[in-house]
Amino acid sequence: MIAESEKSYPTGMWVIFYRRLDDPNVWKTMRYQREDGVLVSTKVYDDVFKFRRYREAFAFARELIFTDPPVYDATVKRICKAGGTDFYLSGN
Repeated sequence: MIAESEKSYPTGMWVIFYRRLDDPNVWKTMRYQREDGVLVSTKVYDDVFKFRRYREAFAFARELIFTDPPVYDATVKRICKAGGTDFYLSGN
């Protein structure tokens, strides 16, 4: 029997790929957002915050981009497990 966390989602899992505007060359994958609005990143598949629906991920990314004052640039990517704790992102 396959555990719930191991099931494949036919439409994929979506993540937030972001960068701080004051450091535009460093893109990160979101782990979570702190209460003060700061995004925390991760490099481990199990720690990535995953959205099941693209629309929800897009709405979250849009909120990040249009905050005043702007702090982040963000996009939505599909996450794929690469083995072990590694992952890669695909899309746009």
